[in-house]
Amino acid sequence: MLSTASSNKSLAGTNEGKTVLEILEQAENHCKNCHTMSPMTCVEQCDIWKVKNEILEIRRIVNQKDHSTKLFNVLKNERRPKIMEALMERPRTLKELQEYLRKKGFQHSRSTIIKAYIKPLLDAGLVKREGTKYRLTFYGRNFHGILEGVFLRNLLPIHSCCYEEAVLRELKAKPSTFDELAAFVPPKSLSRVLTRLRKRGLIIKNPRSEYVFYHKIKGQLKIKLSPTEKRIFKSIPKTGISARSLSKEVGINLRRTYKYLRRLRTKKLVLALKMPRTHKLTQGGTEIAWLLEEVAKLKMTSLSAPIPIVR
Repeated sequence: MLSTASSNKSLAGTNEGKTVLEILEQAENHCKNCHTMSPMTCVEQCDIWKVKNEILEIRRIVNQKDHSTKLFNVLKNERRPKIMEALMERPRTLKELQEYLRKKGFQHSRSTIIKAYIKPLLDAGLVKREGTKYRLTFYGRNFHGILEGVFLRNLLPIHSCCYEEAVLRELKAKPSTFDELAAFVPPKSLSRVLTRLRKRGLIIKNPRSEYVFYHKIKGQLKIKLSPTEKRIFKSIPKTGISARSLSKEVGINLRRTYKYLRRLRTKKLVLALKMPRTHKLTQGGTEIAWLLEEVAKLKMTSLSAPIPIVR
């Protein structure tokens, strides 16, 4: 059972294993049947009121259009996960957070800590201020597990619209062409985004030698061919092949391979198709894309996950 307003008991242990939505429903039912002398009794004394309003506030923040951008940008600074790490232990004042960061090797004024590090956490719904202390929200506690020890400094822009993140997440599913990626990132920005990701070793582009694929024309082979033409023709698979790969397959140099392919095209036996060049993730890009995907999933599932119990 949930505690009453007058008892002011903590929710810890009384709702262990319940999801946030189940807790919210239980709290709503309690509030409907609660009769207090004054609304201030709820604000000042009722733990249930505090939990319910925190959940409602987090749901409001999560539903904001730019919430994913705020979440991804939180990862791009080493201090913010450290602040979450400190608050995972217990609520702390600004002075205590400054001392905690100093022990971790970060020397900052309190105004810098508030503006640069705490405010983004507040805006993302991961941290909440109560009086003079800051604490992790239920939402923040759910995130702490995957944020622990991870930050993306020097790999992704610190303040951005998160176009790089959108590209990495899309490429995690499959290699994609420029036009396919343009469905997720404005084309005017996409070229710069792809260049930035390539320079930082997160994606690569298929080499130009693989750009044109050669395919056999369907039908019976009725034209007389030279032995080399015939060998090249038979070596072309149904799925097509690049000139470089075909050169290795038949054991002749690339220049001669192109010469015989031109002959076969003239005889209308081979068709050359330009394949759109695709972009794909490197090993480092795959690791970051996985992290970003976990953050996105946690955003979607956090409000249906069990509330972390704090004792």
